[in-house]
Amino acid sequence: MSLQRKIIICTLSTLLFTWISGLNPLQADEGHMHHEETTEKKEKMDHHGKEKGMHHLHMPKKKAGPEFPEGTKEVVIDLSGPFCSRHPEEITSSLMKLEGVLHVEAFNSRDYILVHFNGDHVTPDVMATTIDGLKGSGWRCDGTVSTRRRTER
Repeated sequence: MSLQRKIIICTLSTLLFTWISGLNPLQADEGHMHHEETTEKKEKMDHHGKEKGMHHLHMPKKKAGPEFPEGTKEVVIDLSGPFCSRHPEEITSSLMKLEGVLHVEAFNSRDYILVHFNGDHVTPDVMATTIDGLKGSGWRCDGTVSTRRRTER
């Protein structure tokens, strides 16, 4: 491979990495302050370390998930079968019909779901069996109770 090609590939890889990680390569020196900038910044701060005139800091609110009663359990059910993970609505609606299922997080195009449930009314094996019966035109599902914990929201 020629040197020019290697340089181009390296540059593009670096740009792709910074884009994916959320860094702006054009502002790479932003965290480095010179003495004059530091003094200027300190003059704009009050004794609490906040910018003067900035008494209310508006932080983005976290997306609040549903609240569940005390003793709620959760289980991950692995999905398999042709095109099963592309039908989260069907999976969710069939599980929500079971007594004791409180909430289903079906991740579109993922091979698992997260179910919050009341263990006095339903078991993970019953939920997996319910998923085993799901099928449609060109797709079907099989559910297996997973040993992994919740991995994403």
